Amino acid sequence: MKIIDRYIFRELSKVFLLGLFVLMSILTLEKVNFLSDLILDRGLTIWEFIKLLGYTSPAFLAVSIPLAVLLASLITFSHLSADSEIVAMRACGIGFFRILLPVVLFSLLAGAIAAYTTLNLQHVGNYKFITTITEAVSKKIGVTLGERLFYDRFPNAVIYVNEKAAGSDDLKGLFIYDNQNPEKPRFITAGSGRLGAVERQAVLKLKNGNIYSSDGKSFRLIRYDEYELAIDTGLSGSSYVYQPREMSNDELRRVIKKRRAQNRAAYHERVEIQKRYALPVACIVFGLLGAPLGIRAHRGGRWGGLGIGVLMIVVNYLLLMLGEGLGRDGTLDPVPAV
Repeated sequence: MKIIDRYIFRELSKVFLLGLFVLMSILTLEKVNFLSDLILDRGLTIWEFIKLLGYTSPAFLAVSIPLAVLLASLITFSHLSADSEIVAMRACGIGFFRILLPVVLFSLLAGAIAAYTTLNLQHVGNYKFITTITEAVSKKIGVTLGERLFYDRFPNAVIYVNEKAAGSDDLKGLFIYDNQNPEKPRFITAGSGRLGAVERQAVLKLKNGNIYSSDGKSFRLIRYDEYELAIDTGLSGSSYVYQPREMSNDELRRVIKKRRAQNRAAYHERVEIQKRYALPVACIVFGLLGAPLGIRAHRGGRWGGLGIGVLMIVVNYLLLMLGEGLGRDGTLDPVPAV
């Protein structure tokens, strides 16, 4: 039995690693497309690109590990059944539940890895991803400003620079349209200036210019020697940084407790906690579910379980998205929803 257990465990490991690689690659492709746009448009370096991909890996692993376990169990037992090895084991008096022992051990091991990922790594990676990308983009705003071009990528401001040395943050002959307060838009001119970043805001340090403003009833002109203008980069709000997916379990529980004391719902936080525990448990469920389905799929050949596995992955992903949505808006309680 030790030989058979090692054999099944080894076959599960091979398919698991292959499935994990394929699933991670598919999930990473969408993020690569997003980050490549930032490299082209915002001046991110290749090293920053690699770091950002690393920060997204725990979130992708948390979803991919249970699905890879499902594929491993399905395809391995489809192989065993197609080669009549299941029949041979039963003919030797080995029951089906005894054959499942290496599957149970493998699923428990995968579940432990998934649990460590969801409880300790995922929220850290999510937080570092958003903070790294916002800081990197903010620091490189000065590089993206072009000479004699209107820079309109800020949400509520347009900047025109008459002179700018290549790779420098020193600017000359600036014209700025500031619409951060829609009721009182401003036109600002400056003889010179320098663009920097503070946290996730762009800061223009201007010299020798004028500020023209109007509220529709009156007009105001202010002349200045030095003036600092903070501009929202579109990355500064706390609406994303402090989302539940960036919080640890302890932080989520504190938020839930606080909201309950205020008689406010905490659906998003509860869904996030349940998801972190549901994904590791799914490893065990999928491992035990894949074995009998793989045996039934043997008529499709050694890879007969692959088609069923792909179908189940798609259905699982759709149900996960649906369950999260129903749980977050309060239609279902977060526990059964996830």
